[in-house]
Amino acid sequence: MGWRPVVAAVLVGAALVVGAGSAAGLPAGSPASGGDGTRRVTLGDSWAAGTAAGGVEAASGPCRRSTLAYAPLLARAAGDAAWTSRACAAAASTSDNGQFSSLDAGTEVITSTVGGDATGLGALAASCSSAGTPERCDAAAARFDRAVTVLPRALDAALADMRARAPRAAVTFVGYPLLTEGRACPQGAADPARAARVDDAVTRLDAVLADRVTAAGMRFVDVRPAFAGHGVCGEAPWLTSLTDGEALLAGGPTADGHALGVLPALAAAGPAPVPATAPATPGPAATVDGRGFADLEAPLFAG
Repeated sequence: MGWRPVVAAVLVGAALVVGAGSAAGLPAGSPASGGDGTRRVTLGDSWAAGTAAGGVEAASGPCRRSTLAYAPLLARAAGDAAWTSRACAAAASTSDNGQFSSLDAGTEVITSTVGGDATGLGALAASCSSAGTPERCDAAAARFDRAVTVLPRALDAALADMRARAPRAAVTFVGYPLLTEGRACPQGAADPARAARVDDAVTRLDAVLADRVTAAGMRFVDVRPAFAGHGVCGEAPWLTSLTDGEALLAGGPTADGHALGVLPALAAAGPAPVPATAPATPGPAATVDGRGFADLEAPLFAG
């Protein structure tokens, strides 16, 4: 079976379990942002937007959404026109929760990848790469440590807001793959120690996401098994080089990463849970030392 039939089969399976309805093949053309529908909504950062995958649609502006990201692939497989992606590269905005305006009581399915841009995961990977220096790696690791410490409270506030706006939605958060898999190479980490540092950051980020998302009654999908062997130093990498281009995109999933990594992980996870009861009213926005999360690092849901 060739590459395209494999992708088509994966798309069909993923669309069904995520809740898109019956699949309708792979019609040509699918805007990166969808339409103005609210039944299916994708939120998140550059990873959800597919900014590193190529195929970025000019109409998405500074949010840099790609037609090759997992959200349009899922919608395309289902022939679903009632969807939209508000995912946005973190550098595009400094406003909190701007993406949530697409959520309402009729929203049935939400998918999201968020946390990597906000914690500076890409900057850490680039700083610890063969193009970085030990000093840059240390500084980026310190920034990541600070951001991941406040991330749980920021997530709790954002998830409560999300649930209040879309009380009936089945919500799935997609995690992050190991970028280096413990290996050093010219396009990856400078040495095994710095490779381990980058992968440890991913593991910590995924742990926070899994903990808070699950506590909110939503689903977390771990993509690390699906990406195994396809890190930046693999023979067939599904992640962009840590040394090329801007730090925001270092280690981001390629088109293959979305189609052959994220989508099979979603398909294997089964249907997302639907909330049984109405959520409580969200509390005040999370703060640290009197400052909002957006004042400390990149906003969690910008755009």
